[in-house]
Amino acid sequence: MNVRQLALVFCFFFLLPYISVGYSVEPVVIEFLYYKPPCSSCKAWTVHYEIYEHNTQVADDIEAIYGQGISLERIYFYSEKGQMKTAEYGIGILDWNALVINHERVFLGYVNETYVREIVEAYLTNSVHDVSTVKVTSSDSTVKIGERTNITVTTKNSGIENESFHVRLYCNETLIGTRFAADLRPNHEMSIVLVWDTANQTPGKYVIKAEAGPVANETNLANNVYFCDGIEIRTQSSNLVAMVILAFSFGFFETFSPCLIVLLSFILSYTVSETSRFKESFLRVVLFGTGFLAATLLLAFALGLLLFSIPMAQHFLTWIVCVLAIVLGLNLLGLLRIPSKMRFQLRPLIKELARKRVVTYTGLFLLGFVFYFLDPCIAPIFVSMMPLLHSETLFFALLVFCLGAAIPFIGIGIFAGSISKLARSAHRHRSKIRATSGLILISYALYLTVFYLIPTIR
Repeated sequence: MNVRQLALVFCFFFLLPYISVGYSVEPVVIEFLYYKPPCSSCKAWTVHYEIYEHNTQVADDIEAIYGQGISLERIYFYSEKGQMKTAEYGIGILDWNALVINHERVFLGYVNETYVREIVEAYLTNSVHDVSTVKVTSSDSTVKIGERTNITVTTKNSGIENESFHVRLYCNETLIGTRFAADLRPNHEMSIVLVWDTANQTPGKYVIKAEAGPVANETNLANNVYFCDGIEIRTQSSNLVAMVILAFSFGFFETFSPCLIVLLSFILSYTVSETSRFKESFLRVVLFGTGFLAATLLLAFALGLLLFSIPMAQHFLTWIVCVLAIVLGLNLLGLLRIPSKMRFQLRPLIKELARKRVVTYTGLFLLGFVFYFLDPCIAPIFVSMMPLLHSETLFFALLVFCLGAAIPFIGIGIFAGSISKLARSAHRHRSKIRATSGLILISYALYLTVFYLIPTIR
């Protein structure tokens, strides 16, 4: 024997354990209790003859596909052994051509070959009993200590038997909840919601693990466990500081947003043009700002009621706002052109309202209120507040938001005498102002998408 032959022999024995359709388990026993009706064309025998031909073909196909993986025995229905088997399996006297798999699964009438193959595969791969965890999602990616968060565990019965089993949820290997899944049918999924109370937890990132089963006689345990992205727990103070900073920033940029400073300067130039006294000018500016903030609060409470009554609306609306903010930001940067016909139609309306309402204090208040809803640049800034509109911090968040929104009005009121100069300067640098506004909108939309929206997708 030369070197080449020795190498071939070595390769054969080395690869032999991996060559198959062979299976490491015992062959699946299939018993075909056949009976060929005496007449294929006789009306009384037509259906029985068709069943005989169909089931015979299924038996032949299964044998051809799985070879040594199965042990197929054809047993004449009226033989002594056939009668013994019919009695053992409870098969009726006219249930000819039945298929029995592993002495426990009886198929009568027309046999579904695809389903039979699934059963055979399950026996060959030891997955007759097999439950798995296919998905774990949490309602929040970040929670405060003491809050509760819902964690949804989706399980699946990948076997061929109805299964009942326990679903366990762990946080850093500590059991935090158990639910029972009853009579889950083969190839069906079930979602179970467990609540995690974070009252006794410390700040940090926690790994969430869900485990389904195992069930009796289950051998494939690799798919029983599923790990989801960690949930971050923060202290009340850290969340409060972040909320204050964000709410204050949103309020400030809503009032003094570069995209509407030109229109705001135009209106304020009317409100201070009739007097040169500081107190009077300041009062007029503050009245306009008060009307503006009143509209803000009205919209905030309306949105808050919507979000509290329909929790999913917050997530959906935030997606919409992010998309619109990016589109508007690209438009302000000059990278995407959006028809501005509506904005040009609003300018004469705002000018006309300013001329008519500037003469009275009530008119100034109403002008500020109406102006809030007329300018399309405001919506993307305010709606960015939606992630902060939680029921327990709603009033505080709005208070901080209004404080940030009031500061630009106070500043403009103090320097009201220079308002015309501010308007001219804003007009001269309008391209830079538009670009700055676009960058602000796009940056925050991307921030919301990356850190708030995408982490909720599993």
